[in-house]
Amino acid sequence: MITSRRRKLIVTADDLGLSPMISDGIFRAHREGIVTAAALLVNAPGTDDAVAKVHAYPELQIGLHLGVVEGHSLLGRYSSITDSLAYFGDDKICLHRHWKAFLARYLLGGIDFREIEMEFEAQIQKFMSLFPTIPFLNSTQHLHILPGVSEIVIRLCKKYQIKNVRVPCSMAPESSRLLRRLIGIPYRLLGNRFKVLCRRAGIGHADHFAGFFRCGHQDVESIRKMISQFSEGVTELMLHPAFDDLALRQKIPWAYSDFEWVSEMEGACSPLVRERLATESVELVRY
Repeated sequence: MITSRRRKLIVTADDLGLSPMISDGIFRAHREGIVTAAALLVNAPGTDDAVAKVHAYPELQIGLHLGVVEGHSLLGRYSSITDSLAYFGDDKICLHRHWKAFLARYLLGGIDFREIEMEFEAQIQKFMSLFPTIPFLNSTQHLHILPGVSEIVIRLCKKYQIKNVRVPCSMAPESSRLLRRLIGIPYRLLGNRFKVLCRRAGIGHADHFAGFFRCGHQDVESIRKMISQFSEGVTELMLHPAFDDLALRQKIPWAYSDFEWVSEMEGACSPLVRERLATESVELVRY
């Protein structure tokens, strides 16, 4: 585990590579703001664009955002983990368009875990063809914590020497809608189970996780409030900073119809957030 008696903060921007507008917003949130790490999708329309630009930001730590849903399938064939719709509009076979569709198939026993492992390994190998190591790993919609999927992730982390993963168990409090709070209950339970697996395997993770309850809807004040409530140790704050991408909203509205990307980007870049970090003596770090 990554641990500390003081308060330290990893700020991870998810979805790098989803589109150029998303990636450029993440780069701005790192260049002008508090983002210290970014999770790269290697199976998205904007992957090549992001990789071409990321080398201009050597202090931005790049990890892998495993695509379980909402991305191309690198296996390139229809399987139990793919969708019937080529929703990015490029005729490439896509993973399930939504976590609800994936979860329904998972609960009915329709997911072939061998296909999951092959897909994950293909994504890991593609990442390692671009970067020498994978300093951390997380996944779309945190689906890597599901039983069966989590064991695959642990096995691949050990095989490819991935030292840190996201564990959404000890979640920082945030004001949010009731539905999001209810969804957080199984995430905490599965996150705690995954934390045990990580400890047994010697795989690191932050002490606490923040940004779940207001995912896609953070702003200056919500980030400042979270900072004041962080516990001792290392917290990972998940953000989705980006410039607004109308084309992406139209292609996958089930995922991003109401996402407030610009609000999250402006929050990450706000001097008031920097000021709160200094006042609360919270140190920005990476994995």
